[in-house]
Amino acid sequence: MAVLAIDLEGGDFGPSHLLPASIRFFQTHPQHSGILFGTSNRQTAMPTLPANLRFESCTGALPSNLNPGRLLRNDYGSSIEQAVSQLSQQRFDAVVSSEHTGILMALLHRHGRVHTALDRPVLVSWVPTSKDAMLMLDLGASFSATAKQLLGFAAVGVAIASGQLGRKPRLALLNLGVEPNKGPHSIRQAAEQLARWPDVDYRGFVEAGDVFRGDLDLVITDGFTGNAVIKAAEGTLDLTLGAIRQALSRDVTGKILGRLLRHWLRPVMRQLDPRRSNGALLAGTDMTLIKSHGDATGAAFQAALNRAIEASEGAWCLSIQAQLDALPARAVTGT
Repeated sequence: MAVLAIDLEGGDFGPSHLLPASIRFFQTHPQHSGILFGTSNRQTAMPTLPANLRFESCTGALPSNLNPGRLLRNDYGSSIEQAVSQLSQQRFDAVVSSEHTGILMALLHRHGRVHTALDRPVLVSWVPTSKDAMLMLDLGASFSATAKQLLGFAAVGVAIASGQLGRKPRLALLNLGVEPNKGPHSIRQAAEQLARWPDVDYRGFVEAGDVFRGDLDLVITDGFTGNAVIKAAEGTLDLTLGAIRQALSRDVTGKILGRLLRHWLRPVMRQLDPRRSNGALLAGTDMTLIKSHGDATGAAFQAALNRAIEASEGAWCLSIQAQLDALPARAVTGT
């Protein structure tokens, strides 16, 4: 049984969407329990909650346009501050929030312990592909990466993917070409090390256009590049699906064709639906914090809650710590 803390105040929609999604989730998952963190004025309009869900009021709120660095020295009494603070005291297993990544990073630095192999927590996301979803990191917590940092990212990914798959994960480094001499020196250095890791199926370099073919379990990159690739892919998918919907609703013929194709298109649309992959892990600390998309609603936020339970029950934090602890030995022996 997992105990989750849910930040109701983060994201684009706040409690209007996150509260109903949380209630539905815990109604259908009675074996788990949750604590809703929100401002005190929410309590008066709070609907009846299931027995495994309760509300904890907070007296403050984060100022708009807050510089995340101020959270290292100041307390605002907000819902996300209270949730992360209590997570550091092990009052529950994980926190789920739609707050900005910078805010969450600052709070993890303040209340958690970042592993010495990493300069900062790394953002791990699950990305839809033509087959199964794959892990990709970093996706926004860093702007560049040295070879040492890329190896740290790989260790984080291997810890999660190995547990999920029960086999060696197929791993590749995102690069601008697949030839061994392509790309920055840091990527080529990391490639030399990863090729000697016995617990991964190292596939070399992968170009952005091939990431989504479904032939990989794990793709490693720096946060700036990874975030750009994912945002571009999401925009392209939205454009494509929007054009299809428009074409199938333009006239009577299109509408008839749409009804005929619906049965075959539904599984494809479900597989590519990014809402099913919502919930990124801010990894590399001694706490489990799941970052939901800011615009997540309904099913997408429930996917993030599911991710938090999977991380808790799979003891991802401990597995990641063990992989990061082993990095110095890998550098010496190549294993």
